[in-house]
Amino acid sequence: MGLLARLGRLFRRSEIEEDTELESMDRQEQDWREEESELTHHLGQIVDSTYEMEDLKREYELVTSYFSDIQKIEQMEPERLRTLEDDARKIMQLEESRQELQHTTKRISTEQYKFYMHLEREVPDAIRRLKELEEMRGKIKRDLEYLEGEKGSLRYEDEELQRRQGKLRTAAMVIGGLVVLTVIGFLVLTLQYDLEMTVAASCIAIGAIFIEFLLFLGHNRAGQERRLCIQKQNRAIQLQNKVKIKWLNNTNSLDFLYSRFEVNSRKELEYNWEQYRLTVEEEERYQRNTGDLRVYQDEMVTNLTQAGLADPEIWLKQVVALVDRREMVEVKHSLNVRRQRLRDQMKQNEENRQNSIVCVKSILTENPELKDQAREVLTSYHIAV
Repeated sequence: MGLLARLGRLFRRSEIEEDTELESMDRQEQDWREEESELTHHLGQIVDSTYEMEDLKREYELVTSYFSDIQKIEQMEPERLRTLEDDARKIMQLEESRQELQHTTKRISTEQYKFYMHLEREVPDAIRRLKELEEMRGKIKRDLEYLEGEKGSLRYEDEELQRRQGKLRTAAMVIGGLVVLTVIGFLVLTLQYDLEMTVAASCIAIGAIFIEFLLFLGHNRAGQERRLCIQKQNRAIQLQNKVKIKWLNNTNSLDFLYSRFEVNSRKELEYNWEQYRLTVEEEERYQRNTGDLRVYQDEMVTNLTQAGLADPEIWLKQVVALVDRREMVEVKHSLNVRRQRLRDQMKQNEENRQNSIVCVKSILTENPELKDQAREVLTSYHIAV
């Protein structure tokens, strides 16, 4: 529409003017307007066909050039052809590896990568230090649990000893009371009935004294055991306090390292560090892959250039065809189809152009006054008819 509009302006006519002037025009003037509009249409067709033909010819020459390049490849010396195929295979392998690396799942975020890159030298020592601290933390925890259990056991033992002392004291008091009552009873019998109870009283007194002595020894031994138990409790409390200080120091050291490396455990730091190292290795492989790929691509382009190919770089996107003959056949078939389609398009385009030229000549023959305007249009587009 843009081209027809420009041609319409060259004829200095507009559709609106035609519509408004039709009622005042006679039949001859209206026919002249129609001839002018038809001329504009055919001139536009000639211009479009001419430029389209140039595009089609360039594309056809390009396709023909590809065919020529294929022939040059197939006619290469066997040694050079083997080198070309080897380079193509290596490029295919490197591109496949490159694709795998590009589509590898991201192991860590960009922020984490930059973070560990900044602390790269510190991480190995930090992992070892965290391992020591976490192992020590486990030992300290077990010591605290052991000491807490020991304190509980000693408290229970002390309570048992207290109960034993109480029982022995009660037994001593009961036996003492019984002995007193027995002695009083013997005195009453002796005084009241004049019985001789000295031997029995003596035996009972001796037995009571012996029992009281045993109870005293038991009570005294329980007291000694209690004092020893209390000493053990104090010792356990002292040890527990020392271990608690170790726990506090250990906790502060761990919290500092956890905060420093933004983790909650050594295993998390080891995992993140391993992911970082794998990411670095993958990037190094990608860089090596890129360098190797560039080397083989340059070598292949040089080889094809020396073979006289017009566009050697296009084969960097067709390396499979250099290795697989079936793929090369497919490329040829595709070029053949493309070239035939271009021929048909050029033929159809030329027919349309010639038809328009015939129509233009016919209009100019009937309307010679339009020749200058038609020549102006074609000249402005550098078209000679």
